[in-house]
Amino acid sequence: MMWKLLLPTLVMFVSIHQTSGENYPTPAPEPVPPTPAPEPVPPAPEPEPPAPVAPVCATDVVFIVDDSSSVSSSWFGRAKQFIIDFLQCFTDQDVGIGVILFNCVPRTGIPLGMYTAADAGLPAAISLMMRQGGLSRIGQAISFMTATTSFRHGVPKAVVILTDGMPQSDAAGQTMDDYEAQAIAARNAGIDLYAVGIGGPGRVDFDVLETITGSEDRLFRGEYNPCKVAYRILANLCASAAALAGCMYGNAVVIPVGYEYKPDDCTMCTCDAAGEAPACAVYSCAPPPCDNPVRVAGQCCPVCDFEAPAGCLYNGAIIPFGEEYKPSDCTSCHCYGDEAVCSGGGCGASSACQQYIRIAGQCCPICPPCCLGCNHDVGIIPMGATYEMDACSSCRCSGGSMGCSGRGCGVSCSNPVYIEGRCCPVCPENSCEHADGFILVGENYKVDNCMTCTCPAAGAEPACFTPGCYLPPECDSPAQIAGQCCPVCEAPVGCPYNGMVIPLNNSFKPDACTKCTCYEADEPPVCLPVFCPSLACPNKINIAGECCPICPNM
Repeated sequence: MMWKLLLPTLVMFVSIHQTSGENYPTPAPEPVPPTPAPEPVPPAPEPEPPAPVAPVCATDVVFIVDDSSSVSSSWFGRAKQFIIDFLQCFTDQDVGIGVILFNCVPRTGIPLGMYTAADAGLPAAISLMMRQGGLSRIGQAISFMTATTSFRHGVPKAVVILTDGMPQSDAAGQTMDDYEAQAIAARNAGIDLYAVGIGGPGRVDFDVLETITGSEDRLFRGEYNPCKVAYRILANLCASAAALAGCMYGNAVVIPVGYEYKPDDCTMCTCDAAGEAPACAVYSCAPPPCDNPVRVAGQCCPVCDFEAPAGCLYNGAIIPFGEEYKPSDCTSCHCYGDEAVCSGGGCGASSACQQYIRIAGQCCPICPPCCLGCNHDVGIIPMGATYEMDACSSCRCSGGSMGCSGRGCGVSCSNPVYIEGRCCPVCPENSCEHADGFILVGENYKVDNCMTCTCPAAGAEPACFTPGCYLPPECDSPAQIAGQCCPVCEAPVGCPYNGMVIPLNNSFKPDACTKCTCYEADEPPVCLPVFCPSLACPNKINIAGECCPICPNM
């Protein structure tokens, strides 16, 4: 850039020298042997402005899972299922996954770099992780993660801690280690910490978890929607992903590595390494040797009026004839006649990105690949992903906008009963009475593996049927699959339960108040009871298939 500024001075010097040679001839020099003329060296071309290429957004996510004695086997199973479900929230993002287990001693369950979120074998590897029990040392686990995890260079780092945060003491009264200091050290190392409380009501110390994350918006209190956590992480990492493409200047301008950027006429910034702060130099000017200095657009230091080029006045500076002046990345000015003519670039706004960035030298902002999706209350919903807002509506991100649809119930009754997880209310008068509760008209109720009852009309007797297994399996030791009526010869990999097999990663409800999930092959399933709140109403209603009774009009 400097050669452009020096070029007029060089031309003027050569012109004066040639004029002097014509008026005052000098003696011919002594003859010297001819030497080959050097190749002309053209001035270095000005570098092209950086192309508007968005930074690549990849993410590494490490789960730190509490398997101490304060976390029950059932909650440990739910933590593993949370991770498995978390993987389904990503579509084509490059997300590396690692898992660390901890009690009083941390250990690597799945090393980061072995799997990405899209690998089909990762859920099975997570299912095989075993709980050990013992005291809890959260700080040691965080320190172990910081010291041993091989995060990819230049990739945003996120850690999700699944724990109850409950302090424990050993026989000597030694409580948990200094988790706050270890968490601060991890965050200072560029690792974003998130926490999900696992444990029953009153069994999670959320104050400890908030101290670890350092921010309320990274703590999930009783939130077991894995996609909500995934989308929050994705949204928070957009800004840091943008900075990794170069050096962040201001809040949203990225200078690519190796490029120069002039935010104004007197400042030059360069980016030496991705993710670092740009190196900016501010030029200082000596006062010109005249009383009437003039500013030239594009130059930092003023010049005397007799040195100023002819041009147009713009904001107190002269734009030379025939030259372009850009007061900003979005404005271009030229000098035509006596007036400066400026034009600005227009950028179309889009709702497909929550946080834009702008490449230095480019006018229009762009969206980093990690942020492509739809802006929603929970964060960014990736393209093609579906988010269930509630039992009555779901939204899908398509083309940069959320398309939401609701369910119409068309149900009207005098005593509606609302069941958690269902959109439409239940009408006791529009159902059939069964020993296990009311069966809704047109719905089926599975009494056991083989018997199903349906309600043909309001007030009628339920119609129950049992499918017959006409052809017994041709094997000596048939297997019974939980939830299926007829035995089979080839049992799937799963968990043994009361003479049946629950397939791996599947759940089975032996009754309305128990849910058994198979997390580890050939091991007993994790069975969780359903806890029902106490009801004060005198006319409780039981719905067939639902564990807890419900009060009408609630």
